[in-house]
Amino acid sequence: MGGEKTFVRIAAEVAERFGVRFDRNMIFEMEVKQDELVVVVAAVANAAKTAVENTAMILATTEHADARADLWEKLDRVYGHGAIEKKAKVRGSSDNWEFDAAVKVQGHLALFEVISPNANAVNSAVTKFLDIKDMGDNAHKRIAVLTKKDKTPHLPVLGRTATIIPITAPLDVFRAAA
Repeated sequence: MGGEKTFVRIAAEVAERFGVRFDRNMIFEMEVKQDELVVVVAAVANAAKTAVENTAMILATTEHADARADLWEKLDRVYGHGAIEKKAKVRGSSDNWEFDAAVKVQGHLALFEVISPNANAVNSAVTKFLDIKDMGDNAHKRIAVLTKKDKTPHLPVLGRTATIIPITAPLDVFRAAA
């Protein structure tokens, strides 16, 4: 996944917090009394799990930021810089939400959200999109921009709440979606 450097940095901090060792390759502990073995194995396992999860979260955040920058560039090219509101705060039927971008097109607002291929990202987007959709006839257009459509879960549910387009779609697809 390209997160080796990030993992090394994170794993060292996590290993120290869990009271185990990290040698830039493995999380382990060597000097263990037999009656401490179960606790140390659990500490090593928890440290490894935490280090991997934290690394994955940082990589996902970085990937999302890159995809969001790509979205903004595409929208700039389609609508012009002045028409785009980045990190737009929008009121839905029952709550306030932040979308990656909003574009005013022919008197209506189109909301764009970049979605990475994991269930939590999809569920979060569906929640936002449903609250906007619940505005009824005044509902803003909703566009789900997928970073990896073939790996994104719950597409049928997402598709009921927003128009789905891949981040790699040509500019005319972004224009038509709004």
